[in-house]
Amino acid sequence: MSFTMNVYYFYSVLLSFLLCWVFVVMNFMLSGEVLVVELDLLGSSALNMNIPFVIDVYSLLFCLIVLMISSSVMLYNGFYMDSEVFYARFCKLVLLFVLSMLFLVFIPNLLGLMVGWDGLGLTSYLLVIYYQDKKSLGSGTLTVLSNRVGDVLFFMGISLASGVSTWGFVDLTESVVVGVFCGVVVVGCMTKSAQLPFSAWLPAAMAAPSPVSALVHSSTLVTAGVYVLIRFSGCINSNWFLFLGLISSMTMIMAAMSAVYEPDVKKVVALSTLSQLGVMMLAISVGSIGACFFHLVSHALFKALMFLCVGAIIHYSGIQDLRYLGGFVYKNPIVCSWLVVACLSLMGFPFLAGFYSKDLVLEAFLSVGVNYLLLTLVILSTCLTAFYSLLMLVSVMSGACGSPFLGDMKSNLYVLIPCFILGVGALFGGVVMQSLVLDFNMSFSLQGLVKVVPITCVTTGVVAILAYVSYSSESRYGVEAPTKGVSVGLSEFFISKMWFLPLLSSDLFIPKALSSSGLMKSDMEDGYIESLIGGEGVWNTIAGSSVSYMSSQMEVLGIAFIKGFFFFLFMLSVVKL
Repeated sequence: MSFTMNVYYFYSVLLSFLLCWVFVVMNFMLSGEVLVVELDLLGSSALNMNIPFVIDVYSLLFCLIVLMISSSVMLYNGFYMDSEVFYARFCKLVLLFVLSMLFLVFIPNLLGLMVGWDGLGLTSYLLVIYYQDKKSLGSGTLTVLSNRVGDVLFFMGISLASGVSTWGFVDLTESVVVGVFCGVVVVGCMTKSAQLPFSAWLPAAMAAPSPVSALVHSSTLVTAGVYVLIRFSGCINSNWFLFLGLISSMTMIMAAMSAVYEPDVKKVVALSTLSQLGVMMLAISVGSIGACFFHLVSHALFKALMFLCVGAIIHYSGIQDLRYLGGFVYKNPIVCSWLVVACLSLMGFPFLAGFYSKDLVLEAFLSVGVNYLLLTLVILSTCLTAFYSLLMLVSVMSGACGSPFLGDMKSNLYVLIPCFILGVGALFGGVVMQSLVLDFNMSFSLQGLVKVVPITCVTTGVVAILAYVSYSSESRYGVEAPTKGVSVGLSEFFISKMWFLPLLSSDLFIPKALSSSGLMKSDMEDGYIESLIGGEGVWNTIAGSSVSYMSSQMEVLGIAFIKGFFFFLFMLSVVKL
C-alpha cells in the first residue's frame, strides 16, 4: 500500500468514528443522562465477568475531543511523516495509544482503568523512542519510569479496594480506608500529569515526533491524571484538596518561569502544557470539577493546534532553537496565523476558547478563601503565560530569516486542513461548549476589582513583552545566539533547569548508578565472583581437584607397581630354587 493510501486509510478510520460520535454526544449534552452499560463476557459460565462502561457528558465529550484531535493528527502525519519508511507501524502505534485512552475514559472501575493506564505508559514509551538514538532512549526511559511510580501507586489502590470487594469509583467512598486510598490516587495522578516533583519527564518526552507530541500534550497521556481525578473527586477530602492546590500552584509558577528562559520551541510549548495542567489541578483543589473539565477540553483544542503549527515550522526550517528562527510569517502566513490564534487562546485572550475556561477556573479560585501565597503564585504564573506566549510569537515571526529554510514552503493540504479544524475549535469551541453543557455554566460572587484580575494579568503580560521588545538593546531570542562560555547566573540556571528537577530526577543519580554498576560488574561479576564461585571459579576448582586426584592416583599406582615388580622377582627366584 502506498504512502498516500496509508494516510487516507488511517484518517478515514478515525474520521468515521468521529462522525458517528457527534450525534451521540449532542444527544447526551442536551439531555444530561448518565448510563452505565455492562458487557457480560462470560454469560454462559458460572464465573461473573462484566466490563462496565459509563456513558455521560464527560466521557462522551472527552472521547469526541480525542477522536477529533487524533483524526487531525492522522491527516497531519501525511505531511510530517512523508519520508517515514515504516509509516503503517507508526500509525498503528498511534491508534493503540488512542485506544488505551478510550479505555481509561469509559471504564469506571480500577481494573479497567489500569488497562488504559498501563497501555498509555507502554505505547508512550514506544512512541517517544521512535527515533532510535541515545537522546530518545534516555527521554523514553525517564518518561516510563516516572509514570511507573503512578502505576505502582494504583496497584496499591487496587489492593486497598480489594478489602471492600468493589472496584467502582462510587462504592469506594464508603470504604474505611478512603483517606489512604485518596492519597494514593492523588499522588498517582500527579505522576501522570507531571506535577511537582514529577515534572521532568514532560519536556523530555519532546523527543517524540511532533504529531505524537500533539496527542500526548493535548488530550491523552498528560490529561489522563486530571481525568481520573475528576472521576474520583467525590471521595477526595479537604486535606488532599489543600495539598493539591499547593502543588498545582507551584507547578504553574515553575513551568511559567522555565518557559521564559527555554530556547527550544517544542519545550516552550511543553512547559506551557505543564502550566495549564497546574491550572486544571487548581480547579480540582477548589472543588470546581466542571470548570476543570471545561479547561481540559478547551486546552486540548488550542494546544493540539499549537503543536501542529510548531511542528510545521520545525519541519519547514529544520530548526527548533528560537534564537535562530525569524521571519516565518513571510514564508507561510497561514500557519503563523493559526499559531497566533493558539497562543492568544493559551493566554486567555477574550472570546477565544481558552478565555471561557481559564477565566472560569481563575474566578472559582478567587471566590474561595485562599491565602496570599497561592494567590501570588497563580497571578504571577498567569502574567508569565502571556509573556512567554508573545515572546515565542515575536521570535518566530519578527525579523529576517535567521537561517536558510530547508523544506518546501508551499501550502500543504495535510497541514491546512488539520489546522483549520482545530483552529475553528480554538476560536469557537469555548462558547459552543459553554452554551450546550450545563456543567460549564457556573457563576461566582466576586467583587468588581477581583473580577478583572484575570484580564489584568493578561494585559500585564502583554505590556511586559512590549516593553521587553521595545526597550531591550538586544533581545534574548535574537538572531545571533550567545556563544559558548557565556557566564550564566545561578538564579537563571536554576529557573531554566526547572528548579533542578531534571538533575534530581535523572542526571544526578543515573550516571553514578551506571558507573557504580559498571564497577560492580567488573570487580564482582567479572572479578571475584567469577573467579571464586562463578563458572570460571568452579572450573578451576574442579580442574585443580582432578589434577590432584590424578596425581595421588598416579602415586598409588606407582607404589603398587614397584611392589608388584619386586614381588614378581621374589617369586621368580623362589621358583628357580
